Amino acid sequence: MQVGASVTILVVLLGLISTAHAQQVLTSTPTSIQHVPQEGAVPVWSYSLPALSVQMPAISAAALAPNGRCAAVAGVGRVDVLDMKGQKLWTWEYGKVNKFITAEALAVSPKCDEVALVGDSGYKYTWIVGRHGPRVPIQTTSTPLGIAFSHDGEFIALGTGGCDLLLIGKSGGLKWKKTYNQGRCIFGDLSFSPADKFIMLQAWSVGLITLDGATVWMGSGWGMAAARDAQTFVVWSSPNHGPQVGDVAAFNAGGKEMWSRVAPGNAAAISASGDKIAAPVYEEHDFRPEDWDKYQDQPVEIQIFSHSGETLKTLPVEGTEVLAMSPDGSRLLVRASDFIQELDGEGNMLLKIPNPQMSYSKVFVPDDFSGALVWRRVAPAIVEWLTLK
Repeated sequence: MQVGASVTILVVLLGLISTAHAQQVLTSTPTSIQHVPQEGAVPVWSYSLPALSVQMPAISAAALAPNGRCAAVAGVGRVDVLDMKGQKLWTWEYGKVNKFITAEALAVSPKCDEVALVGDSGYKYTWIVGRHGPRVPIQTTSTPLGIAFSHDGEFIALGTGGCDLLLIGKSGGLKWKKTYNQGRCIFGDLSFSPADKFIMLQAWSVGLITLDGATVWMGSGWGMAAARDAQTFVVWSSPNHGPQVGDVAAFNAGGKEMWSRVAPGNAAAISASGDKIAAPVYEEHDFRPEDWDKYQDQPVEIQIFSHSGETLKTLPVEGTEVLAMSPDGSRLLVRASDFIQELDGEGNMLLKIPNPQMSYSKVFVPDDFSGALVWRRVAPAIVEWLTLK
């Protein structure tokens, strides 16, 4: 794994709905559920828009506020901001402002009073929009990708596919713009450290940037998760092509690798203090170069490691990604081939969310591990909120 950098927004997808249900015109009216069963979990509320077609789901972006206080959903020319009861707080109808505006990524402020909407390769603008305040478009020379609000709501970080990173004030004023040339240099997912001292790079480029734009460390990887104090990080990676295996590795505050394990390169998670890391790894840890072309057939297991890399536990469960870990490290949210499950530290299932099309969904989990916002991206696209145990 190349060194080079790190919140916690994590991700996945729920999908196949019965034929009868799929034929219904879905609305944004939330449904209250009094009890969430252990298996076949039912969302507390769900939200959707009428699909444009089977190939074009209506919802093009979704986001969860850094503090988990609200969610935002974009599509069909509008952004709706919802509270965690599923009630609509406010709407911005961007389709009425400019028919060329697209929503490829989205962020919502912790006070739920502002959204940031990111365009695409054909619309290189990002809109910063307040509920009662200004609406500011920001143009970038390369495709905008990652967007995030700080925990205090005062700053917005915007990253592009062309090595540009921008720090923007709450009302859309540009603080600084810098171009980096380290590593893969694609700023796909961004977040702020819990104390808002750093911008964390969390996809493609991984690492840590100070609020004045200085590089603490930067590397490449599919993704990264960080401890609350931004002193310990876990990075997962795999090669784009060729007969090589991926890995999962722990890094210290300066970006130095502390240890690594052979792995498929899927998502891992870390506890708030950094004392535990949970990751999918290969059952066989020692691969010779001549065996690399056989690694796809190796069994994958979920293991929990200590800060120093000792194996604390191997969970007797099926799983391909660890989406999140509770702050105390006692519970995990794990994605398998056709479901998501919440597990305790022994691997006992606390909650199961069936999802035959898991690879087409994205999951956001707040820092307190209180619930999961699941965006099923296949038509008919749905955003659901589920309470965790």
